Amino acid sequence: MSEQYQILVSGYRDTYTILSFEPSTSKVKIVSDSKAPEKASWIEPASKQHDPLKSNRVLYSISEVEKGKAVSLNLKNDKIEITSEKDTHGAPAHIHVMKDGSGLAVVNYMGGSMIFFPFNEDGTLSDHPSELLKFEYLYKDGNAPNPERQDTPHAHQVIEGENNTLYVCDLGNDRIWVIEKKGLNTLSIKGWLQAPPGTGPRHATFSKDGKHLYVLTELTSDVLVFSLESPTYPIIPKPDFKVSIIPSSVPKEAHSFMNAAELILNPCFGNILYASNRLEMSLDEKSKGKFKTLKDVKGDSIAIIELTENGDDVKGSTAEFFQTDLNNLRGMTISNDGKYLVTAGRKSGGLEIFSTGKNGKELKLAGKIEQGVDNITDLTFL
Repeated sequence: MSEQYQILVSGYRDTYTILSFEPSTSKVKIVSDSKAPEKASWIEPASKQHDPLKSNRVLYSISEVEKGKAVSLNLKNDKIEITSEKDTHGAPAHIHVMKDGSGLAVVNYMGGSMIFFPFNEDGTLSDHPSELLKFEYLYKDGNAPNPERQDTPHAHQVIEGENNTLYVCDLGNDRIWVIEKKGLNTLSIKGWLQAPPGTGPRHATFSKDGKHLYVLTELTSDVLVFSLESPTYPIIPKPDFKVSIIPSSVPKEAHSFMNAAELILNPCFGNILYASNRLEMSLDEKSKGKFKTLKDVKGDSIAIIELTENGDDVKGSTAEFFQTDLNNLRGMTISNDGKYLVTAGRKSGGLEIFSTGKNGKELKLAGKIEQGVDNITDLTFL
């Protein structure tokens, strides 16, 4: 039997969609569509180790609206049903299923806050969440480096390190908050990692050994690295590690119009990072005609960053770039075996799957689908 993968996508669309991908034939097919809540922009499965159901799988998602919801889902026979919905007291941007299976951490982009929902035995969300943890706004006196984008705290992502420690990228405050989860549902701020003013941390990922945190900044499209060994807060980024993910084809005057989106470490090649650009194809629209899209730009680019063996420096002076056919490359994920990088254009271009090659750097188109996969913002392998 040939190797086959299943991929689940969500976004600013009416459905959760399951796709199948068969590498031997390069075929990508839609398996099923299931009704999704409004703007289900992020989705994450429960770990198989802690999945409470035997006959189906539990997943979690959000509704990214003003009065947002955290959502639990059941996947059975390739169809998805909503099993619970809980108020997040803000407009959520990201969720994280705790490694120990205890519950769901949710961060609100609008509202600048965080909340934790313990799981019920069947995987649904508890009626007794943590108290809402609100992040202080640090630029109160109108001195935000980027007033348009940094008008309030904007918690954009939450990921988990060791010992129930959570890291929250706050675009509005230029910080990555370090959060302790204590007991069943208590959250408290332990400290923070301080990004340079005006950079706007969006997404982050850990080094393979967990000793470093790589942070992608949305407002300046850079990758920073913070050491997590023997932390003394606040932690500042390593000063000589800074990598731009913007291709050289984009004029420097246009850099402020670009928006970095996703950062991923290859699970099998722990020295390879992938970062997705957005708006390379839309510079003329974003800048109101000031910068015209170059004729040879067919889609947004993926930056490929090769790290040194210990993970705290860049091998070579700059990133390498791979150009996709996608417009607004927001969603990106990688298979557990590190073989396939899946990407999607929110505005156009469909969904593209790339093999990563023998060293993680040799991206090659392995499959593509354009119909029925519009407005994707997140993807995950099942």
